[in-house]
Amino acid sequence: MTAVQQHGVSSSTLLLFAATMFLVRAVSLMLGPLLVALADDFGTSIAVAGQLAGATFMTWGITAPLVGPISDTYGRRPVLLIGLLLMALGVLGSGAAWSYSSLLALRLITGIGSAMVLPTIMAALADNLPPEKVGKAVGFITSSSWVGVAVGVPAIALLGYIGGWRLPFYIIGGLSLAVWVPLWLWLPSGQRRPSQRIDIFNRFKVIGRQSAPWYVLIANFTQQMALFGLMTYFAAHMMESYGWDEASTALGLALLGVGAVIGSFAGGLIAGRARRLDWLAAISLAGGVVAGLLFALGASAWIVVAMAFVASVLVSVSMPVMLTLIMHLAGQSRGTAGGMLSTSNQFGSLVGASAGGLMLSLGGFPAVGLLCLVATVLSASVVGLRMRRSPVFQLGGAGT
Repeated sequence: MTAVQQHGVSSSTLLLFAATMFLVRAVSLMLGPLLVALADDFGTSIAVAGQLAGATFMTWGITAPLVGPISDTYGRRPVLLIGLLLMALGVLGSGAAWSYSSLLALRLITGIGSAMVLPTIMAALADNLPPEKVGKAVGFITSSSWVGVAVGVPAIALLGYIGGWRLPFYIIGGLSLAVWVPLWLWLPSGQRRPSQRIDIFNRFKVIGRQSAPWYVLIANFTQQMALFGLMTYFAAHMMESYGWDEASTALGLALLGVGAVIGSFAGGLIAGRARRLDWLAAISLAGGVVAGLLFALGASAWIVVAMAFVASVLVSVSMPVMLTLIMHLAGQSRGTAGGMLSTSNQFGSLVGASAGGLMLSLGGFPAVGLLCLVATVLSASVVGLRMRRSPVFQLGGAGT
């Protein structure tokens, strides 16, 4: 059975892509529940152990834009297979790490492999689906990745409790290899013309000389700041402000993941609507308002949890829309564009977490809420005042 077809993507391939993105998201966030055990085993602090997650995001952010032109030139299959294999080997190797430095090196490799997956999958969808169906497919894949937060991360915590910190690495690495095998068997080989060159500079030039993709990248960057400011500091807010322990916050964190699943799926539906930019600006701004209030109001604990769930839904809507937009703008350089958007995701996440820490030190949790609000105001302003008025975003059939 040929999984990726010229005029569409089969259901089996879509499910494999969804499983792959579930694993990528779980891999990127799996260290959170394991930090205490890692710090104890390697004789270091939790803060130092936390830098292992930063190492993954760093190589991810650097690799993603570079791998896009390779995908555009040599095809989606080899890049996706190599990336997933690198990620699987990095995770499996992490389970056998004998020191902090060896685990750090393996997390760097894991980040490189993970960076090759997301933009390649999104480019493959845009290559093989009509424009009016890309948004729904992207929304499905993106929401599947957030299941990795809602289900995968709590499962990793449970596995760590049962069998120690090494067991989750072995399980997730083995599952990654299990998904790699059918992808290797079913994905067709891409065709490359003998004269075709990677030409990284020109592929970036084609996208970078247009203003429209930059609007998408900026709006996405600021939206990710708000989303990961919420994701990073919600648990700490509940512990410090309401006296919850780690076990009590697990349900709240799972609800944040479920909210992101719902928001991503809804974003996929909105991406194909005629007034998607109007909807996106309003939803983004509403998400920022709810996120800002939940950190500042001092309401009862479960009202705060409910608000966090709503904020997660609203702030997660943007990613499928942004992915759909930039794929429409990229022409034949979809892998390059997807890599650039993936980099904006990573650096938006990094800035959201880092700036959130700075705001927390300056003004407490209400200042974190203010950061989320300001970030979404910036995102909604770019969407509403620049993108919505640009004729470029009126192209592509059912696009805008």
